[in-house]
Amino acid sequence: MKFEKLLFILFLSMCLSGCGNSEEKGEPTNQNVEPETSETDLSPQAEMMANDEKIIEMLKETGKIPEDASPTEIQNALENYLQKKAKNVKENEKSSQKYMEDLKKEIQKDLQNKNE
Repeated sequence: MKFEKLLFILFLSMCLSGCGNSEEKGEPTNQNVEPETSETDLSPQAEMMANDEKIIEMLKETGKIPEDASPTEIQNALENYLQKKAKNVKENEKSSQKYMEDLKKEIQKDLQNKNE
């Protein structure tokens, strides 16, 4: 019975980790989304600049960047925001990997105990 619960938890965690990929694929979640330009329309540098502009707008809207901020202040705020996001992503990956490794070890122990 314990083995079945562990398999269910493992299966559930694998399903949930796969569900988060729909946003990364760029699937629109809103009906009022503007049509996207094709990949050939923008160079990678132009796409990055467009994304940076969107982040800057969001930071201004949330009050993290004052409306009258200098270009240097805006650049610093953008870099700080991106560094924090990157750090959070790495921490989440590490904790997720550790959880999966712990689950695998626990399942292996249960299998060994069941076989003995």
